[in-house]
Amino acid sequence: MKVHEMFGDRVGKDILFLSISIDPEKDTPSALREYRSYGDPNWTGWLHLTGDFDEIETLRWVLGVYDLDPEIDADKTEHAGIVTFGNDMTNWWAAVPALMEANLVADAMIRIVGNPRIQPR
Repeated sequence: MKVHEMFGDRVGKDILFLSISIDPEKDTPSALREYRSYGDPNWTGWLHLTGDFDEIETLRWVLGVYDLDPEIDADKTEHAGIVTFGNDMTNWWAAVPALMEANLVADAMIRIVGNPRIQPR
């Protein structure tokens, strides 16, 4: 949530946050609405998503958010919080641990999504 605040008015414009459930049976739309209510009600640009299990599995694999060991990958308790982020214009993607310090997460994101105050060379 601190990272969301660090990007200020870019969120909802050129930066979008997506929280995607890996457990659609538990994380129903109403459960996600409740989770969302813990944040600032004025926040924009942050969507909490769930859906069909097979579609979520496909998305996880496309984003590279899986363990190569199928036994570990199948165990939801082994899924550490990961922040995956990317720039759809450049197709550059990266991931960092969700519990990493907010300023380090933001720094990593800026390297991928860009900083409008820094002009590319």
